[in-house]
Amino acid sequence: MKTIIKYLLVIIFLSACVSHNNIKKFGQNFQKNKDYQNLKKVVDLMPIGSDSSEVKRILGDPIDMGFDIRYLLDSNGPNGCKVGEVFHLNEKGKIDQKCTGEIC
Repeated sequence: MKTIIKYLLVIIFLSACVSHNNIKKFGQNFQKNKDYQNLKKVVDLMPIGSDSSEVKRILGDPIDMGFDIRYLLDSNGPNGCKVGEVFHLNEKGKIDQKCTGEIC
């Protein structure tokens, strides 16, 4: 039983490392290309509760609204609004909601 628990802990640790490396890779690609695919991948992998400083380090400087941070792309959606990502922040600067799509 102890051996199984040790293996599970190792697998969980390795999964976390791979996930963090993927977030960094997708974030670097987003900063370089400003594309939806890499932004979406970072958003999908970024856990709720992450600190806004971590998001800024991975994706670069956002549009900071105080209560949320935004990353907008050069493209517009079907309603004519910019496409991008909004990370809503709680009072401690932690992400409590994420929204990808058209930002009106």
